[in-house]
Amino acid sequence: MKIKALLFLTLLSSQLFGQVPDKDRFAGLHFDFHAGLGDKHIGETFTFEMIDSMLTIIKPDFIQVDCKGHAGITSYPTKVGNTPESFDKDIMKIWRAVTNKHGVPLFVHYSGLWDSRALELHPDWGRINADNSVDKRVVAMDGPYLDQLMIPQLVELATSYNLDGAWIDGDCWMLGNDFTPSNIARFAAETGINTVPRKSEDPQYFEWMEFNRKQFRNYITRYIDAAHAAQKNFKITSNWSFSSMMPEKVDIPVDFLSGDVAGSNSLYSSAFESRCLALQGKPWDLMSWSFSWKNDIKATKSVVQLQQEAAEVLAMGGGFQSYWQQNRDGTPEVYQFDKMKELIAFTKERKKYCYEAQVIPQIGLLYSTYAWKRIPSGGLYNSHGLEGLKNNLNILLDAQLPVEILMDHHLAGGLDKYPVLVLPEWKALNPAIISDLLNYVKQGGNLIIVGAEATQDWQKYLGIEVVGDIHRNAKFKIGFEQKIIGINADFFPIKAQKDTEVVGWHYTADDLRFKGDFPVATIHQLGKGKIAGVYLNTSSSYANYQSRFLPDLMHTIVDKMKPDLISKVSGSRNIHQVVTEKNGKRYIHLINTTGPHDNPNAAVYDEVVPLQDIVVSYKTSKKPQKVLLQPGNQKVAYQYKNEILQLKLPQVDLYTIIEIE
Repeated sequence: MKIKALLFLTLLSSQLFGQVPDKDRFAGLHFDFHAGLGDKHIGETFTFEMIDSMLTIIKPDFIQVDCKGHAGITSYPTKVGNTPESFDKDIMKIWRAVTNKHGVPLFVHYSGLWDSRALELHPDWGRINADNSVDKRVVAMDGPYLDQLMIPQLVELATSYNLDGAWIDGDCWMLGNDFTPSNIARFAAETGINTVPRKSEDPQYFEWMEFNRKQFRNYITRYIDAAHAAQKNFKITSNWSFSSMMPEKVDIPVDFLSGDVAGSNSLYSSAFESRCLALQGKPWDLMSWSFSWKNDIKATKSVVQLQQEAAEVLAMGGGFQSYWQQNRDGTPEVYQFDKMKELIAFTKERKKYCYEAQVIPQIGLLYSTYAWKRIPSGGLYNSHGLEGLKNNLNILLDAQLPVEILMDHHLAGGLDKYPVLVLPEWKALNPAIISDLLNYVKQGGNLIIVGAEATQDWQKYLGIEVVGDIHRNAKFKIGFEQKIIGINADFFPIKAQKDTEVVGWHYTADDLRFKGDFPVATIHQLGKGKIAGVYLNTSSSYANYQSRFLPDLMHTIVDKMKPDLISKVSGSRNIHQVVTEKNGKRYIHLINTTGPHDNPNAAVYDEVVPLQDIVVSYKTSKKPQKVLLQPGNQKVAYQYKNEILQLKLPQVDLYTIIEIE
């Protein structure tokens, strides 16, 4: 036994030197438990053998483990920070030893701006809010916290423990304007504005917000540069940086992008967040929580549920990780290992066809960073003001249309790649972008403006006459193609000019005989292209009263504009499609979206009903050499005629990839 113990200790010691060779952050696991001050006996039942068994069974590409949560207490015996009541073992050393044995990169979860314990001990480190109160959770970006606690701990993790990287949590979504005297003085020196604005209606409030956003990017850069200086191969990111919550061009040295998709309806959240990260030019991944919470009760999701969420991420070319909690002594939940194994296998089987593939431009949904920054909010980088964007994405996806999300900085020189662009309920756009969009249409593009206020801003180009002011939160009926629904939304009453096509009308009764005076949507020729208007806020209606009407309406508008889309799917309304290219091959990703993922009372479901007889039409000038279903290299019958490849799939279970060579 002494010899075995000596060999184990030798292995443990030797494995701590050097990091794992660089590997993709593709199929991963995330563990954390946000250690608290009262936690004791951390490591009590934690063993080398337990983690060795876990990695042998599951075979992830990387893992992230707890390090310091929002409470500010470490789950390892740091020499420079705040620790819990007691440790039985240094579990970080064991994590490192076992991951080195298996060649698995080890990252840590570390809470950044949010550190409650640091502020209990050092209240003067806190951010000062607009009412001059000192924040009890969030530190000041330019205070002592960064140099005296956060950077020393990151350097400790990178050097003493030789970890591969850190995933910094509690950062952008906790950010707010910081009224510390030093920050105010710096703002005055840089801008010449000596009276700092404290309310959104105050003069120069936008400039104040932009200054604080810049300070935040400086704060991230400082801790990344320090970590890189200590260990050049240490990879680090700030959770949700340059994502939907921070829709800007990457301009600081983050090594990758990532975020955790929590809350309800994670299938659609994964679809949305993936599209916000996919064009940012950095390796990226998304994390699904493996559990749901309702009434403070935890329910672990099924493997099928998590696979469905993973499919939305993989199809867009990202890596996928899932979040599993640790017990209070730091151990993972052993009974979950089989679920983790199945999920990791599902992900890795598809890597060859998905990871870092390029999405083929077809429909671009515009995320106006310019307009978003001008929506009043309590924070600076968070998810405010995105309901119109999210729900219009859902409408387009549920219409089986292939969609990407384009932020302002994606538009330069790239608009003409997209047969269709959709502007979803944004107002107060950047004038330069308005000019670019008009030129895009006049040169042959197709632009759809959605929303009462949004269409009001474009009225002189839509081929319409204004009848009255916007009707706010109105109840009315709309219909087209033998369908009528009731709706509650803002709408803009207009009249179409003679050369403008109408798609759908208001109705005065639930009867197609009683057509009202106002169009629902119009299509108008503008130069060589077409511009369409949808004169109501579709997002609120689709979020609260889902029906197939709005996806069908949007699909009809797109069809009538006759864009040059390369892929069409029919046979079921419950499919999302993505078209990508990788290594000279095209891939059509079909995701089965059945299941009660949008039911807030269904925390867990374990069945996705197979879809039958799905027809895919793909436009290509050359007859394919080979068409396969992946993974599995399954041959599939197809027809090729008039530059259209058509195939009928007897069944789509959960996630089918069509490979075209």
